[in-house]
Amino acid sequence: MKLSVIFIQLLLSLPLLGIMEYFNNKKISNIQKILIPVIYVVIVSGLCMEIKDNIYLIVIFQVVMHEFYINNVTGNNLLINKKEYLINSFISVILSIFIYNYYISKVDSILPLPSEFRSILWFLIIIFIYCLLKEHLKITSSNNNVSFIERKREYVIVMYAKLKNRYFKVIKSKKDLVNKLIYAMMIYENYTHPLISRKMTIIKSKIFENTYHYGIMQVESNQEIDDEESIKIRINDIEKIIAKKSNKKKNDIRSVLEEVYSDTNKINNICDIYDEIISFENK
Repeated sequence: MKLSVIFIQLLLSLPLLGIMEYFNNKKISNIQKILIPVIYVVIVSGLCMEIKDNIYLIVIFQVVMHEFYINNVTGNNLLINKKEYLINSFISVILSIFIYNYYISKVDSILPLPSEFRSILWFLIIIFIYCLLKEHLKITSSNNNVSFIERKREYVIVMYAKLKNRYFKVIKSKKDLVNKLIYAMMIYENYTHPLISRKMTIIKSKIFENTYHYGIMQVESNQEIDDEESIKIRINDIEKIIAKKSNKKKNDIRSVLEEVYSDTNKINNICDIYDEIISFENK
């Protein structure tokens, strides 16, 4: 097997990683998670027979890349059910090897012909993709109102502990309410804009001069801002907003956030995270 073929297969595992990351966040069934890599391998084999030798390696590469990605890039390994993921990945690899040994390696062309079994296989793939997309649209519609905290409760508490340990010297407002609210905002922003996303923004800003959102607090600016500076700016913003509030409104977290964000869903999620932090601290 040529090294060039292995290299191409390694590159082709990147789109599969993106596909799996997308659908893993959409609460699809385990069967679908298992079959997506297998179907991807079949499709790639049909489109490029020159790299079909041991093409199941694409699935193995994807599994290894996923481990590196969630542990070292996004830091979202806490959100993954390790046991379930390993079982699904193992079955996907086994199925891919099986399909390769008993089908892909036995034929000269994977492209469907009416007189052969492969037409049935492609028909099933088309039906599967259709059902997957149809179910995804239903899930997206039905889950739009599910709060962040209901799905990420453990993540919130662990990230609160991590961020507090990392930034306690920066987050030191005289008002405890401000400190807790800043942590809540930070947890949400860090989840929706992980470190790799923030780094990409910095790279983009060096190429295209424009206004971007920088730092872990996603502060809008026309100049680069690091994580700590974004925290300091946001603390100052929150303290000024609270200072202007009447005594009855000073502790109204929602009204404070409404002067920072226009997205109601984001405000709801940050309020939920704030409540979870308070509940955790009071235990």
